[in-house]
Amino acid sequence: MLVFSAGNGVNCFMLDPAIGEFILVNKNVTMKKKGNIYSINEGYSKYFDPAILEYIKQKKCPKDGSAPYGARYIGSMVADVHRTLMYGGIFLYPANTKSPQGKLRLLYEGNPMAYIIEQAGGMATTGTKNVLDIVPESIHQREPIVLGSRDDVLEYLEHVKRCAKII
Repeated sequence: MLVFSAGNGVNCFMLDPAIGEFILVNKNVTMKKKGNIYSINEGYSKYFDPAILEYIKQKKCPKDGSAPYGARYIGSMVADVHRTLMYGGIFLYPANTKSPQGKLRLLYEGNPMAYIIEQAGGMATTGTKNVLDIVPESIHQREPIVLGSRDDVLEYLEHVKRCAKII
């Protein structure tokens, strides 16, 4: 699978080994405004900020009676983000006490995924700023990354902002 954008939407191509060429299989991919899947490495829960823990809890057990989100985490950012691109939802790799600057590298993990997600109508943030607006200071710079369906990411940002006011 090759997911590609030249700045005007997102297209997906699949390699056909019989002819040795990539074939267009999904044209003009657009993300759902809201999904029903969240993706985060919950193995780091011990190190998460309380706002992140509360957000995950709300996805699992919504107080408003809506259906809970499904949890899916493969452990490969490319695979997790591809699923988020195709089905909607939210992918989170937030900063934590072990990695206060975040763990994912901006230039070759955060930016490429943020670009594809935004080209498909989604949103990508660090929690405080748009990923694609960051001016890199070093080649291996790390940042927290939250991306996915626009409404899901906006809901996450509202939740984090609300929690910051409480603390």
